Amino acid sequence: MKIDKRITPPAANKVSAAKGKGTEKPAAAVKSGSDSLTLTESSTRVRALESQLASVDVADAGKVETVKAALANGTFAVDAEVVADRLIDHTKETLRKRPRKK
Repeated sequence: MKIDKRITPPAANKVSAAKGKGTEKPAAAVKSGSDSLTLTESSTRVRALESQLASVDVADAGKVETVKAALANGTFAVDAEVVADRLIDHTKETLRKRPRKK
C-alpha cells in the first residue's frame, strides 16, 4: 500500500498579491461584478511552497531498491506479528473516525 503525502493547494479564481517586504497588509480587492480573493504576501509564499512540496517524491529510493533486491533474491522476510498489529491499529483508527449512528 502506498501512502500519498502530497499536498494539493485549493485553486482560486482571482488572486491579488500584496506588494512589499514582510508586510501583512492585504492588497486592494478587484472591484467588479464577480467574486475576488485577496492574499497577503506571506500567504502567497505559503501557496508557492505548497506547490513545490506537491512535486517532491516522498519515497526513499535506497530503501525501495533494497526491498526490490530482497524480493528478487527471495530473502525478504515478513514479520506477520508486525503486519497484524498494524492492521489492527489501522482498523481501530478507521472505526474511531467513522461517524456514529444515532
